[in-house]
Amino acid sequence: MDNKRPYSRILESSNFSQVEGLSEFAGYYIEKLVYNISIYADADCTLGSIELIQGFSGRCELCQTIGGERSACSYIDGRDEVLVAFAESYSQLGIRSFDILAREALLDFLNLNNGLFAVMLSRNNICELSLEAPVQGGSFSVDNAQYRSITVIPVIFQYGTVKFYLCEV
Repeated sequence: MDNKRPYSRILESSNFSQVEGLSEFAGYYIEKLVYNISIYADADCTLGSIELIQGFSGRCELCQTIGGERSACSYIDGRDEVLVAFAESYSQLGIRSFDILAREALLDFLNLNNGLFAVMLSRNNICELSLEAPVQGGSFSVDNAQYRSITVIPVIFQYGTVKFYLCEV
C-alpha cells in the first residue's frame, strides 16, 4: 500500500489488514473498491468493520457475477436514500430518487469497479476474469451454502453507509 495515494488513509484507518480469513482475492478487491470509490465517487469516506459473514438478505438486488479462474459475485446494498446519494455522487446526473436512473448509476459503478479489478488482476498476472452483465430486480438471499466466502465491506459516507458484498465461489 502506498501512503501517498488518497485511498491509503481509508484502508489504514480500517480493520482491513486485521480481517482474519480474508482471501488474497478479497484483499485485492477491497483495495480496488476503495481506490475506485475515492477516485470516481466520493473520497470523503471511511470503511466500517470489514467482516466475513455467513449470509445476508436484501430487497433490491444490484449485483454482478465475476467469472474466470476465480469466480465471485458482487452486490451493493443500503437504504434507498443512501444509495441515491451515492449514485448522484458517482454520476453527477441530478439523481433525487431511487428510480431506474439511480439503479443504473449504481450498476454502472459496480461494472466500472469490477472491470478495473479484472484488468488489474490480469495486468499483474494474477488471474484472468470475465464479467457478466450487472443485474437488478427483486429480493435476494445469499449464504455460505452458495459461496465459499462472503465478505461485507461497509463504506461510510456523510450521507450513510453503502454495503458492498463480495461472495467468492
